[in-house]
Amino acid sequence: MRINEAIYSYIDSVKTNKGLTLDQIATEARRYGATWTPGFISGMKRNASGASLFNMLILIKALESLSGESLVLSDLFPGDGDIELDGESSISREELRKALDGKQFELLRKSGGNLFEDPVIQQLNQSLLQSVPDIMANVSNYLVVTAINGPREIHNKMAHHSPTLSEQRAAAKVGITPSAISAICLLTYGRFLDEETARRAGENASPQKRGRETRLVIEEIDQKIDYLINDGPVNFPALNDLSAELADRIAAHPEEYAIAANRDPNKEIEREGGDGR
Repeated sequence: MRINEAIYSYIDSVKTNKGLTLDQIATEARRYGATWTPGFISGMKRNASGASLFNMLILIKALESLSGESLVLSDLFPGDGDIELDGESSISREELRKALDGKQFELLRKSGGNLFEDPVIQQLNQSLLQSVPDIMANVSNYLVVTAINGPREIHNKMAHHSPTLSEQRAAAKVGITPSAISAICLLTYGRFLDEETARRAGENASPQKRGRETRLVIEEIDQKIDYLINDGPVNFPALNDLSAELADRIAAHPEEYAIAANRDPNKEIEREGGDGR
């Protein structure tokens, strides 16, 4: 496990244990001078640069404020197992905690390797970092095209919708276009962001409650995008209506579909038990 993945794993455990959201952590981090968004925190597990000393310090202070507990850097790496570092070296979690606590520590070196990263690898890493905007642009395009080509109801809603202010703000947080936010909400919930937030918050909900629900929806969207990037296509609930819609079309216009039972000149004979042809 790489160090950035280990840090995100710790964040995930704190979220679960303390009932926190990525938006809360990002908001608290901004009080300490960071420019974090929920998408940035989620991206830590795939972006090695997220494990900088600055980010670790900010994270510790943000989690301290939110949890009310005193934390130190070594708390970010609980348990056992090895952590991969840059280059060919690694370190056990126990030794890493020692290092962060100012004690003597040992590194693990892979056989035949060295502690310095190859320049070629550095160049590849830089190329990957530069490709992130292109990746998010492709994700945005995929989501919009999927919605436009979806079931008739989804298509019509998407074609006549302009992103709201909430969707524009959400887009800035997760790193995709406002239209893509509209699309992923529609594909996931069958409604746009403001409608889904209002449904969850209920009638006459306070602005604070609606704000909390909006943050939760954005976090869910961010997780779907992360899955889409790392694991492949997402099963959007709205697309499950395709088969039902197709059945309705066939029933209404069977002449448009190559169904043998409707075109076979011997179908009446066969129905009566004859030999047909």
